[in-house]
Amino acid sequence: MDERLEPIIWPDLDLEIPAASPAAVAIPPVAAWVPQARAARAALDASTVPIGGVPLGELRRRARDGFVRLAIEHTRRLGITPSPVETEVVLATGHQPLLVHPGIWVKYLALSRVVPPDGLGLNLIVDSDVTDEVVVAVPRDDGVLRRVQVPLARGSPYTPIEALAGPTADEWRQFAATVDGHLATIRDTGVAAAWTHARRLLPPAHGEGLTGQITALRRALEGRRSYLDLPVSAISGTAAFRRFAWAIMRDARRFAQIHNTVLAAYRDHYGVRTAAQPFPDLALIPDRAEVPFWYVAGSRRWPVFVEAGGAIFADEREIGLLPDDPDASGFAALAIRPRALTLTAFARLVTADLFIHGVGGGRYDRATDAVVRTFFGIDPPAYATVTATLFLPFAGGGSREAERQRLLRLLLDLQHNPDRFLSPDDGPHQRLVDEKWTLIRRLETGRALTRKERREATRRIRELNAILQVAVADRVAEIQEELDRLDRHQADVEVTSYRGFPFFFFPVADIDALVGLLSAGGPAASGAPTAGAAPP
Repeated sequence: MDERLEPIIWPDLDLEIPAASPAAVAIPPVAAWVPQARAARAALDASTVPIGGVPLGELRRRARDGFVRLAIEHTRRLGITPSPVETEVVLATGHQPLLVHPGIWVKYLALSRVVPPDGLGLNLIVDSDVTDEVVVAVPRDDGVLRRVQVPLARGSPYTPIEALAGPTADEWRQFAATVDGHLATIRDTGVAAAWTHARRLLPPAHGEGLTGQITALRRALEGRRSYLDLPVSAISGTAAFRRFAWAIMRDARRFAQIHNTVLAAYRDHYGVRTAAQPFPDLALIPDRAEVPFWYVAGSRRWPVFVEAGGAIFADEREIGLLPDDPDASGFAALAIRPRALTLTAFARLVTADLFIHGVGGGRYDRATDAVVRTFFGIDPPAYATVTATLFLPFAGGGSREAERQRLLRLLLDLQHNPDRFLSPDDGPHQRLVDEKWTLIRRLETGRALTRKERREATRRIRELNAILQVAVADRVAEIQEELDRLDRHQADVEVTSYRGFPFFFFPVADIDALVGLLSAGGPAASGAPTAGAAPP
């Protein structure tokens, strides 16, 4: 039987991606983030709600020193010397270690901007996810502007990013040369300016796998920033995470029932028709229940199931028994990783005081809130969302549909009324024009015309139009050529108005400028997309 829930009050927040460029949106306003985090810190640290037998406030205090130590160590391995760390308030964000676009990059830069002197910024590198391929979109102009895909590294639908080796120095050089070749076809030199700087940083100095290389490249472009990086694979090895996972596994069937019931309500409320959104349901079979974790071994990951008797399975293979104590060595040795819901639930409840999402995470964590509230009996802290839209600086970007419609009307007029475009001084053609309008007036008045005479008059008007069209053929050709050019331009719009190009095509100052507007409460911070907001 499905777990019965209290009625869920679903928020109807407008989490929309800005359509214009440059533009950014933050909900709530950036100025509210630190006060919101401090309020959440006080409530969470005072919470006595047990998670795996330990009050939440106590679990947070135990965890804090450990994850800060891990984050400092990892950040140093990236070649970055961390600033002195204070943890009176912790703000966090996170994403997969991929070549992301500015709408995601803005999360890191906004985090860095708002961390107060007594606080810590933390970026959770979601290396527990998988990727089939690490690719970037690159513009190319072969007469028609288009996007091409340039691969950097291959992944696997079963291999977490934490297990992927980084590209070799030769592979990075080949990647850079391929990008160079495409950008060389772009006549607008402004597009390649940021890439020229990024290219000097390749291959990245950090060599710890794909995760380390991509993170090091991004951090090198950002310059000195007041936040630390911490892979999810590292968090998953902490005692606090094990206790959190253990609490869910101990009550696996109830958790799965709550999870699936919440998702059904979410899909119904928001009109979601895809069974995989915001997450797939957890499998419930007579003797086992799926839990929202992965098991990683041998460079692969498997879904995790818990049997009624306590056996833990990775797919169909038994990997251990759920112990009475989450600190038991056998359980600690299992490489358990969170999925999206359990990652943000753990981050928001234990790791951070405020989690900063992008639009996608801000949407799916509405379901996370309902699951956490029902399963743990905890009112989860609020989260923030921020995103941005930034197009590459192509000259003349944007739609010209109004001009296209004007030319189409003009072409239609040339075809049906060519006489309107002839000079009155054109004697031979003027006689034909006079004949045409005489026939039109006869048809309009309808004076004593038989059906046969009306058909003959209509036929003769078409014939005269065809003859007169020869005189305006050059003008028709000019209009058609202009329409063809505009049709090509409309294809260009798919590139000039594309927000998914990688971060290294954009000067970090442009993203910082948008963050500055959000932080100052300017036009970009109004909670609505802004058009053409100029960097200060």
